[in-house]
Amino acid sequence: MDRRSFLASAALGAGSLAQAAPAERPNLLFVLADQWRSSAFGFGSDAVVRTPHFDRLAAQGANWKRAYASNPVCTPNRACILTGRYSHQTGMIRNDLQLPPGETCWPQVFRSAGYATHYVGKWHMDGTGKPGFVPPGWRRRGFETFEGFNRGHVYHRPWGFGDSGAPLAVSDETASEPYYEPALQTDLAIDFMRRHGDGPFACYLSWGPPHTPFRPPRSHDLYEPGEIVPRANVPAAHRKRAMKELAGYYGLCESLDHQMGRIISFLDETGLAGSTLVIFTSDHGELAGSHGMYRKGQPEDESLHVPLVMRLPGRIPAGSEPRTLATSVDLMPTLLSLCGLPEQQSCSGRDLSAAVLGHEAPAVESVCCEGKVGNSPDAPASDNSPHQGPWRTIVTQRYKLTVRSDFATVRNFFDLQEDPHEMRNLAGHAEFRSERDVHLDELRRWAARTGDPFPSRPVPAKALYPDPEG
Repeated sequence: MDRRSFLASAALGAGSLAQAAPAERPNLLFVLADQWRSSAFGFGSDAVVRTPHFDRLAAQGANWKRAYASNPVCTPNRACILTGRYSHQTGMIRNDLQLPPGETCWPQVFRSAGYATHYVGKWHMDGTGKPGFVPPGWRRRGFETFEGFNRGHVYHRPWGFGDSGAPLAVSDETASEPYYEPALQTDLAIDFMRRHGDGPFACYLSWGPPHTPFRPPRSHDLYEPGEIVPRANVPAAHRKRAMKELAGYYGLCESLDHQMGRIISFLDETGLAGSTLVIFTSDHGELAGSHGMYRKGQPEDESLHVPLVMRLPGRIPAGSEPRTLATSVDLMPTLLSLCGLPEQQSCSGRDLSAAVLGHEAPAVESVCCEGKVGNSPDAPASDNSPHQGPWRTIVTQRYKLTVRSDFATVRNFFDLQEDPHEMRNLAGHAEFRSERDVHLDELRRWAARTGDPFPSRPVPAKALYPDPEG
């Protein structure tokens, strides 16, 4: 099978081309940050962080209040975003795996519909290569051109590859500004959109920060640990470390806000703002000392709850704040619908476009998230992951329930309305037994609907596959 035939068959699957006319299709700019928790914005609850451009973007569109990572780790959740399917379905259950070639990805659908498709930044779905050149063909999953790399977080020196494999950038000691990776990546995304301004285009911009290392550029190294107020659920023994790390973390957040400001100005000045759907989200959050934990991979709010902002002037009402529950697997069917492209039967996620278009929001009573999917129940603890074994979490409008190792023992049950910082575990309280059991039954139904083998371990995706074009 040749390259064009493979991409077309993989993209369209069982879908039809009965979609919006080309003239009605908006452009798409999909922006992903790495490890940015939902609270770390001016419009969030971490009040000290300054993000005026993201605040403006949220005010001009829909700012989702209840969006969650389907699996809060880089590779697994990036695959969820790209395929609309859960980790236990794709086999992308841990970092540094390669996405199986049979998975249908939304860039393939866009490209088959005539969009110019382009990827910029960190990929992390092509095995262990670091930085890792992602070659043309099926491994780019429908992106016609590609400027980035497979994995790594190197923000202050050149890193990555151009479309043909040449270095993405070289050191220039005469430059007026020090090298900063997100600035270059933003330049590349803007250049692509400028070249394809007559549309339609789909550009995916994947920034590395605010993932570690928490070392912002000098221009945004502006936060002092003493001005940081850790969340109420950070234990006293962890507050000093949390304050120090958050100072650098917030600096990285503010540096990305500056880049988003450049993007917004470009779209405004070129007249593309009215015809471009902008989606911003993150692959997972950052615990930053909450509950004595750091980084991600856990079901606690700081790890699981992610930002999700969508703007499309004239179609998405400005200033809306959908409270419809959403996870990463819902992004593919939702953005396909917003762009008038065919539904894909492969998706496990739901089309939630009505929640942002001012129509009657779909009834979503619960969402399911998973983590440490391939771990053994007796996996050893570590500093960044003190909880052992795989977990599943069910979130409803009011409650959140988590099980580990099996469906028999409820480890955590929180009333999110009364206890948003998840500090009072109700799992062992007799007066909540009935409500807890209702949620446990709903979690079992989720497993049955999605083919989740939990508590057994699913088979992970293989690291390498034969090239389907060769």
